[in-house]
Amino acid sequence: MLTQLIVIIVFLWAGMILGISFLESWAKFHAPSLTRPIGLDVGRTVFNYFHKVQTVLALLVIALIIFASVSFEIYLMLGGLILILCIQSIWLLPRLNERVSIIIAGDQSPPSFVHAFYGMVEIAKFILLCVSGIILTF
Repeated sequence: MLTQLIVIIVFLWAGMILGISFLESWAKFHAPSLTRPIGLDVGRTVFNYFHKVQTVLALLVIALIIFASVSFEIYLMLGGLILILCIQSIWLLPRLNERVSIIIAGDQSPPSFVHAFYGMVEIAKFILLCVSGIILTF
């Protein structure tokens, strides 16, 4: 029963990443009436709230895994997810928020790899969630 609940949470989390990181964040910049600064401000707000939700989901999965019988692989994958979430929340999001503030203020933000790196770890997090969910299912 606990394992099934973990699977539901993991796939819900993966679905949220698809919807927010891979769909909403790209789609809003194709709206012709949405300016870049407003789109960035909306994105900043969405991702800050999304990371709070992801933190709650991670804590919930941790709490459930403590009482569930899962393999060592799942513990490793959960550790990877937590590491990625910490890197995003502690290092990447603040840097991206700074860049958004600079652009909204009308200044030019210097080139940076932070956004691309955020995208790469977001893909890694999505893959870890999907693989974890599949392993837990069987």
